[in-house]
Amino acid sequence: MTLHVIAVYHNTESWFLPYQSGHALTQVISHWRHLPSTATPEEIATWTYDLFNVDLDHLETNRARPNGEIDFLTACTYRLLGLRSLSTGDVIAVTANGHTTWLACELIGWERITTPTTLTGTPLTAETVYQHLRRHHAA
Repeated sequence: MTLHVIAVYHNTESWFLPYQSGHALTQVISHWRHLPSTATPEEIATWTYDLFNVDLDHLETNRARPNGEIDFLTACTYRLLGLRSLSTGDVIAVTANGHTTWLACELIGWERITTPTTLTGTPLTAETVYQHLRRHHAA
């Protein structure tokens, strides 16, 4: 097993259209997972895509399986933060053993891209959650 850091970036310039170099990306969530060292970045990106798009009812029924509980809780966090679905044009960064692979979500599959230059946002922190909670309590 290898520790992977998986960061999700929403494309703020092009929704549902393929990523183009220079598009502005905002990191919306990140998580750390121990995954098989044989998993490719594309396999991890596909797993992440599925996790943030599948119905929570499906994940709930699989909670007793290996990693089922963490999958359910990670997907719940994503949705409770009010994040939109992961879509074509969005980007995932998969880091393992000090190497980061950047992948743009295509209509079908993933395209490896060079490190984007227009990045904003930060990894998920407690402060991010507190800010979200303050916004919703004030509303």
